[in-house]
Amino acid sequence: MTTYSDLGNLRLAAMIENEVRAVLADMASIRNTGALLFAGDVAGIGSKSMRLRFADWGAATPFSTATDGADVSASTLTPSTVDVTVGRSALRYDITDLASMTGLGLDIDPFNIAQKMAMSAEARINQIIAATFASASNAVGTSGVDMSVDDFYDAMFQLESESNNGEFYCILHPQQLSDLRDSLRSESNNALAFSPATEDMLSIKGQGFAGRFGGVDIFKSSYVTEAAGDKIGAMMSRGGVAYAVGTPRPLAGAGVEIRPAGTPVVIAFQRDESKGLTEVCGHLYCGAAIAEDSRIVKIVTDA
Repeated sequence: MTTYSDLGNLRLAAMIENEVRAVLADMASIRNTGALLFAGDVAGIGSKSMRLRFADWGAATPFSTATDGADVSASTLTPSTVDVTVGRSALRYDITDLASMTGLGLDIDPFNIAQKMAMSAEARINQIIAATFASASNAVGTSGVDMSVDDFYDAMFQLESESNNGEFYCILHPQQLSDLRDSLRSESNNALAFSPATEDMLSIKGQGFAGRFGGVDIFKSSYVTEAAGDKIGAMMSRGGVAYAVGTPRPLAGAGVEIRPAGTPVVIAFQRDESKGLTEVCGHLYCGAAIAEDSRIVKIVTDA
């Protein structure tokens, strides 16, 4: 009888799968939730910062009572500005010719690495956007305490008391969302109903959409930041946070470039012939800031 172990060097230690799979990671995009204001592209504007301009005209300054036939004094507009500054983020991989040529099937090579960098860039944009939440002046929740239904409604109250109207968006860490659902289970009020995301909703709102509660669209993101052991999510009306990007122009003689559709990332290849390797370097220019403080409430709860 000849067993598997008897064959020794005639058999491989393991048969390699034909495809190299990506490890589990949050691939949902915060900037596609509909909650954010896109400030624009800084390419060709003469500055790395985009300045948003606001004035208290319109409904922010109502008409006042006036005496018939009397002079009316002039009102003064109160302008304000917010700067969204774009900065550089980058990611580089080096792969030798031998490592690339010995690949099997859908393996790791410079072009496959470049294609996956679009996801890496989106993850970085998520980090930049989520980092702005901590700067919001209005806050709900309690440090070291799990998120609850009360925290959710407190955030809604804060926004509504600031005259926000229209759709509200809530971006939470998965742990915050889990705690919110757990809090809902203990509620005895049948009027409190969480509507989980359906297949149709996901096709419209995209990955990361968790459902609706109290008329608020809830999105979950692992890129929600942590500070002092707490997660800092946010609820906002549309335009509470603004972001801007910078798209480098093609440069003559720069070599091979890849610009994945739908992202501002630029990926370039560079050869180091003395080492027999290919450098794959991705560049992202992005920045974010709170556009109107009255449009956003940070939700600080236990991690």
